[in-house]
Amino acid sequence: QVFSFRPSLILHPPSSSPCTRHRAAMAAAPAGDPARVARILEFMRIVGKLKEVKRTGWVRSGVKDAESVSDHMYRMAMMGFAMGSPDGVDSGKCIKMALVHDLGESIIGDLVVEGNQQDKITREEKQRKERQAVHDICAGIGGPTGEEIRDLWEEFEAGETAEARHLKDLDKFEMVLQASEYEESQSMELSDFYRTTEGKFATPLFQQLDAEIRLRRTRRQEEAAAAPAAKRAKGE
Repeated sequence: QVFSFRPSLILHPPSSSPCTRHRAAMAAAPAGDPARVARILEFMRIVGKLKEVKRTGWVRSGVKDAESVSDHMYRMAMMGFAMGSPDGVDSGKCIKMALVHDLGESIIGDLVVEGNQQDKITREEKQRKERQAVHDICAGIGGPTGEEIRDLWEEFEAGETAEARHLKDLDKFEMVLQASEYEESQSMELSDFYRTTEGKFATPLFQQLDAEIRLRRTRRQEEAAAAPAAKRAKGE
């Protein structure tokens, strides 16, 4: 049997093929908008500053190589991803909220209004400054993205929705977890961070997680206190 060769089947793919549709879309796409490109680059520059803003509480407590605000926000986002849906909240919304909740600190810095080493600013003044910073950033990026970031930030601050309550607890717990890790890795005491969050968790999951971290901390402290006596008993 002889098969006929039809070059047209290769040289001219059907008009409905993905390859053809992609080329057609590219040809029809408008030229790049220089103003939009500039807005995106400026937004990325502002977001990038969060990698340079150290978390003030750790710095003032003498932590070496303290984490940045973006470090904190990244683990919050991953925790929102991992723990959102099982608790009946929107995991995707939790991730987005975690990524924007401290965005204003790229402009005003990480101001502290709790604990033993506070900045000379009220909680209300800090919120006012942060709100203005976030609104300015959102106006800069503009469009639906700017509106969504602003709305998510305001929702987090209000703390009234299930996702906002979840993220409020997550924000505090990530700090407690980080305090535990610093205490263990740098052999230091960070009691102030436990004191300011004690009894402040509103949701059952984070109450349980917080209780477990505190229990492990107590065990470490007991083991450290018992170590000298154990050495003496061994004649070391």
